[in-house]
Amino acid sequence: MVEMQSFKIRYLILTLFAVLIALTFYYGQTFEEALFTDGFPVPGKAKILKVSGDVGSESYTWKPASEENGLPIRYKLMIFLSGWKEVDRLGTLTTYEKDAVQVDVISQTDYLQLIGPN
Repeated sequence: MVEMQSFKIRYLILTLFAVLIALTFYYGQTFEEALFTDGFPVPGKAKILKVSGDVGSESYTWKPASEENGLPIRYKLMIFLSGWKEVDRLGTLTTYEKDAVQVDVISQTDYLQLIGPN
């Protein structure tokens, strides 16, 4: 009986791990790299509105972006898995950092803006 419970627990853990890996690959394939910041993910379904090379800014329309709820969890997960760490948050502005490079992300209703290094 103990062996059967141990097998079920191992099977459950293995199944959950496989699902987590599958979701990571699925969401990982639906993200692209930002124009001005190497390695910072941009949602693949986000449509570019404006690019400003002077300030290293990219603006997108993206339905899941929200002013009230901030960035969706799956996007935060991809940012984290890409090695970026949240260092500051002020209203709709969230600042991420990786290797001493900072990126500001503004999330408003159906709007996403990335401001990278100049």
